[in-house]
Amino acid sequence: MRRAKKYHTITDIVGTVYCEQKVVFDRERGDARPLEVRAKAAAGTFEHLRFQVEGQTRAAIDRRCFIATAIYGPDAAETNFLRAWRDRVLMPAMAGRLFVRAYYAVSPSLVPLLCRSRCAATAVRAGLNALLRLMGMPR
Repeated sequence: MRRAKKYHTITDIVGTVYCEQKVVFDRERGDARPLEVRAKAAAGTFEHLRFQVEGQTRAAIDRRCFIATAIYGPDAAETNFLRAWRDRVLMPAMAGRLFVRAYYAVSPSLVPLLCRSRCAATAVRAGLNALLRLMGMPR
């Protein structure tokens, strides 16, 4: 006996737009698509999941936020908020990715200056605090 699916795939849902009856037949009599088509669909689903997991993993691993780390610390709420903002707002857009690339190129050379100069670190902290308020970081 064939085990019934417990969920609807996006393919099933989209399929109803084209042929509602086909979805009903597939449910009742099994998937009639050729093996090659089913294999390609499964490979596409796998690649989608791999891409999704890879993106989540990269975000968890990419903890770079050089200036905020030097000012607030590596696990501070402010640093984590800026990282999340980078991933959520900047990285999806081409201009944002270019900005992040430029930041990664320049900021590591600025961190030693911030560590040596209390005045520079205080000024940058004030600027970052103002930016965080504008970005809506909860206090």
